[in-house]
Amino acid sequence: MRFVRSFSFTAAVALFLCSSLGAQEKADWEAVSKIREEGLQRSQVMDIVGYMADVLGPRLTASPRMREAQEWAQQKMAEIGLENVVVERAGEHGVNWDNEYVSLHMIEPDYQPIIGYAKAFTASTDGKIVADAVIVDVQSEEDFAQYRGELAGKVVLIAPPLYTEPHFTPDAIRHTEESLEALSRTTVGGEQGGQTVTVTMQQLAAMRSGGADAEAVSRPDLDAFLRDEGGALVVDIGSGRGDDGVLLVGSRHDSRGDRSYEGVMNSLPEVDIATEHYNRMYRILERGIPVTMEAEVRNRIENSDPFFYNVVGEIPGTDLADEIVIVGGHYDSWHGGTGAVDNASGCAVALEAARILKAIGVQPRRTIRVAFWSYEEGGLNGSREYVNAHFGNPRDGTKPDYDRFSGYFNMDNGTGQFRGVYLQENLLVKPIFEAWMKPLNDLGVQTLAPGNTSGTDHLSFDRAGLNGWQFIQDRIDYRPRRHHTNMDVVDGLVPEDMMVNAVVMATFAYHAAMRDELLPRKAPLTSWR
Repeated sequence: MRFVRSFSFTAAVALFLCSSLGAQEKADWEAVSKIREEGLQRSQVMDIVGYMADVLGPRLTASPRMREAQEWAQQKMAEIGLENVVVERAGEHGVNWDNEYVSLHMIEPDYQPIIGYAKAFTASTDGKIVADAVIVDVQSEEDFAQYRGELAGKVVLIAPPLYTEPHFTPDAIRHTEESLEALSRTTVGGEQGGQTVTVTMQQLAAMRSGGADAEAVSRPDLDAFLRDEGGALVVDIGSGRGDDGVLLVGSRHDSRGDRSYEGVMNSLPEVDIATEHYNRMYRILERGIPVTMEAEVRNRIENSDPFFYNVVGEIPGTDLADEIVIVGGHYDSWHGGTGAVDNASGCAVALEAARILKAIGVQPRRTIRVAFWSYEEGGLNGSREYVNAHFGNPRDGTKPDYDRFSGYFNMDNGTGQFRGVYLQENLLVKPIFEAWMKPLNDLGVQTLAPGNTSGTDHLSFDRAGLNGWQFIQDRIDYRPRRHHTNMDVVDGLVPEDMMVNAVVMATFAYHAAMRDELLPRKAPLTSWR
């Protein structure tokens, strides 16, 4: 009962404050009308994202290709009129790795070209190889004995087959009225509803390495054995996800902890291939029939610049120029596709939002920054290092701009249209955002979810006690077909959604920059991660 009374009192206070704020907040309908006209009638968002993905290609953190993409981003920001554009060092990464060429074929007992991609942060093959394929199934230390002396120069299949089933539900979905209404409800923990299981990055790494089972052979032990035995190429099954030729393209299993030049050069060449092609070779080998592959993998491996960088530009403010609003997304991507959906889409929307504001002649009171983060795919590193460098946090000490920061708005859930905002449990902004969304309600932007969505750069701000928000988006086919797969390409983008998203982001940035007060923050965190 004590909890119920406390919760009720807190809720009452929050509702009182919300109603007070709501009575004061108004949307600038005239400005939004101009934003909508520019963003929906003269949009450049697809041209921007198309160049990022089609021309610049995948942008693996600290890769030579990422350096080129960041130089282009710097030029493009300046071209649309952003000022103080910088490519800012964020932290240390390690090796500079890019894939240049992959050719994979089964040539016996039948010919078949293989859909496959080099795993990031692995070595190259010794030119073109033609070699027999073998299954290596090691469950315990005793299993190594049967393979000793048998693997030199061989192509090694290391995973069990992944059997697929027909799809009876659509891959692409949009939110319904029911799903949006469910998001808008506050849920207090109890017995109702299903259990949510969260896997930490450490647990995920342990599962990938075999470390979750103390009796099993670890992945590092298997790698060392294959290397010592002279294996020529390691073949995996699309990092364990995907079908219909769509595969999850990943990296060397221990690359999160070791992206050093030495780590790459000491690894074996390794590829992820399509589930169906892997399964076919596996089944043939199980029949006792030899399989021969022709393969060549060329990776560009450099040790010239161990750091990673963010790209940041801004529209300077006027009377409140020392106060800050940021919009952005992560610019880095995996290398199987071109990183169009995850997450050139978010960066392009943020840049288009700034272009819209410049085009309609906005002179914001606060400074509006556009940020393209790097190394998000390694754990939100780019945005976290930016927050540490520019704002700090109460645990380690804050910097002067900490108290001048209003809010960060992020896009990183694919191409899907914005439907509202995750509030991060900050009820104080609920009536403010409701007012801002009113001129956008006809576009389907009208839902505020009290809670949080995980895994995006807004968390770097939230964890420092700063305002950081992610927009609610239609999921489309983000998880089954686009996220980290070889089909993360421009064809997966929905132009109309991208246009609407840029209008919404411009609207939120505009209002945050123009209101009299900074956006209110939720209660300070009591623990720091």
